[in-house]
Amino acid sequence: AVSTQSSGSSGINAEYGGYTLKQDLGDQLFYVRLNVETFVRWCKNFGCEQSLLCEVGDLVERKDLERSLSCIHAVARRVAELKLSYPKSVRLEVKYHMSYNEIIELFNEDNADLTPYQISIKESFSELCEIIGLGQIDITQPLEANRERWRQNLEGMWVGEKPTEGENGVGS
Repeated sequence: AVSTQSSGSSGINAEYGGYTLKQDLGDQLFYVRLNVETFVRWCKNFGCEQSLLCEVGDLVERKDLERSLSCIHAVARRVAELKLSYPKSVRLEVKYHMSYNEIIELFNEDNADLTPYQISIKESFSELCEIIGLGQIDITQPLEANRERWRQNLEGMWVGEKPTEGENGVGS
């Protein structure tokens, strides 16, 4: 559940899934707002349709996350219009006309219940995982079955401080 309350000097205490902006960011909230404002201004200058752009509070205060996503999609559409390159995961979405989450959901289905086309989508995702260093995955198993191997493959890729056991879903 999302709750937004006004409290303290910043006037924002947006809570979402246990994450509290005021508590976790304190005085840095100004920089978060400035960063989002800069992004929205960049979107406008990049040529995104004005009616699809979000307001700073839509994202920072979680007032309208749907509009925030609309803004991000407007950037993706503009990138496609300009024929700029975009990430391999997005190329999969475009190629198969499915969202990333819909592709991931295929791994919760038994291959016997899938069409050859859906199995080919899982194979493409497996190839992507191999390209980005996670290793090729067993498409007959749920993604969860690959977690430990992925963790081992990512061991040497950490930048900054590694999360501890139980933090951010690691080890749970």
